[in-house]
Amino acid sequence: MNRSAKKTISVIVFLVIAAAASVFTIIQAASGKMDELSSRISDLIRKKYGVEISVPEMKPSFFPPEIHFKKIVIEAAASKQALAELNGCTLSDLWELVFSSDKKIKLNCEKSIFYTDDHAKILYFLNKAADKNQTSVSNGKSEKTANFSFHFATEATLLFAGNPIKFMLDSDFSHQRAALNFKEFENNSSGTAELVVFLDSKKASLRLDGIELEKYRDFIKETTSFDISKGKITSFLEIEKKNDDELLCKNDISVENIAFFHPLLDSETFTLPLLRFKGGILLNTREKSLHITGSDVSLGGINAKISATYNEGSLDFSIKTESAGLNKLETLIHNSVFENYLFGGSLELSAEYSKKSDEPPLFSVSGNLSDPKQLSDRLDYLKKGFEYDFINENGIKRTIFVGESNPHFTPFAMLPQHLVWAVVISEDAGFFLHNGIDFQELNAAVNDNIQNHRLRGGSTIPQQLAKNLFLSREKTLLRKLREVLLSIELDATLSKERLLEIYFNIVEWAPGIFGIADAAEYYFAKRPEDLTALESAYLASVIPGPSKYHYQFLTKNVSENWYKNLFRLLGIMNTTGHLSDEEYEKALYQTLIFRENEEEQF
Repeated sequence: MNRSAKKTISVIVFLVIAAAASVFTIIQAASGKMDELSSRISDLIRKKYGVEISVPEMKPSFFPPEIHFKKIVIEAAASKQALAELNGCTLSDLWELVFSSDKKIKLNCEKSIFYTDDHAKILYFLNKAADKNQTSVSNGKSEKTANFSFHFATEATLLFAGNPIKFMLDSDFSHQRAALNFKEFENNSSGTAELVVFLDSKKASLRLDGIELEKYRDFIKETTSFDISKGKITSFLEIEKKNDDELLCKNDISVENIAFFHPLLDSETFTLPLLRFKGGILLNTREKSLHITGSDVSLGGINAKISATYNEGSLDFSIKTESAGLNKLETLIHNSVFENYLFGGSLELSAEYSKKSDEPPLFSVSGNLSDPKQLSDRLDYLKKGFEYDFINENGIKRTIFVGESNPHFTPFAMLPQHLVWAVVISEDAGFFLHNGIDFQELNAAVNDNIQNHRLRGGSTIPQQLAKNLFLSREKTLLRKLREVLLSIELDATLSKERLLEIYFNIVEWAPGIFGIADAAEYYFAKRPEDLTALESAYLASVIPGPSKYHYQFLTKNVSENWYKNLFRLLGIMNTTGHLSDEEYEKALYQTLIFRENEEEQF
């Protein structure tokens, strides 16, 4: 163990002793009676531990917290001899004690009593506490002993983020170990904590049992941006110093019924029945590296393996879930749109991320969907005519009937094939092959987003339908996960043709223009079945941003680059056999002619 580590451990073990001595020194100084004892005590602590004792003006601190002790009685554990009593003490700036180079203890007590008239006894006690290599003679042999120990128990108040938390503190100190036990007793709380430092084996452990996170809500929100309104944590953490540079941290952390909010996660508070992390983390302070291997994460019973390696300038991370039933996944992210959900099948997901120095990051995501099967009739209403409600960005609601009784409805049979394939190739090339989600396209979209710093959705047509039919427009992680499950359910419930039929009749093609019939009329004053291949390609190209790309119609101007993209799409359709050579050659010599409307202004 290096010198710095020895100092840190010594400070932790003999904190109360040094605090008592510091208070005694301050009292003597305040009364103008600073004598040889106080200076000798200060010199001893400074020489043994490199710690300067001082009591500066107390200042409120957000973290680490202040600790207020009502009464501390220090006694020698072996003899039960009372050594000192401290009353009304405040311990603050613990962060500086542990991490700063000054190693200053900042303790302020209203009253202190030392139960001895012999000043030499105090010095002897400090010397005995500081000397780990005491020896005794037994049977003619000299052996190392560690017979020093002391104990104290007190009622204390932890001022955490401005909130007082009352607890009982019970502590035992010796050469081999230092143990601190905390028990919350406010509001009938049964939460406990135990911190144990094993000096000879260079280990420390922290055990939490039933700690209510709500009490630390403000601090957690300030430091992580997560608003945790409920949750009970039980955990065991062991830290071992392997050598001068390496620390091994073993974790088993569980949080029950955690309720938390973050705008990127969901638009409302999300409750998870169980969150657990179990594994090891190896830290190398010299290399500034971190390694996580063979660690397990459980989210509400959905299990995953994670591994990660961080070195200065590079990061590798991977996560892989075990096969999880879709019913179980739905339970995890349930909300009102999943009423009466009953679905068979399972899903596996894995993701890997790598970033090396200044090189572009690499990301891959893959998955396996097994045996998806609809087990309820909750979406059967979509097989016939139904009402679709849409709320625009201004909060105005519009209802569209998707069925034959709507004169603007276009049956799938009336859609020209070049229009169908232009949209399918543009929006979801694997539509007729996947089961609602295309992992290959999702992987390509994520990499495109990362490497080219642009937003590309990677959503399949069933995913877009799920979003339009059931979900809000918010961009959150849980909404995306719900979209995935709903898209799988839609694909298992409806035929591919019916999915496309609904899609073409509810998609927005221009601001306020829904359905292919209105879109064909709006842009080209035509019926859908009369659209040319080039016009079909153009309509497919505006689906990702009907408002963003509307300017082309308003200005009656399509750029050369836009035409190149349209011809590229038509070329793919020709290569795959979905557009004849004759239609393709004809389209190459055409230009788009929008309908004339003098009332439209840019």
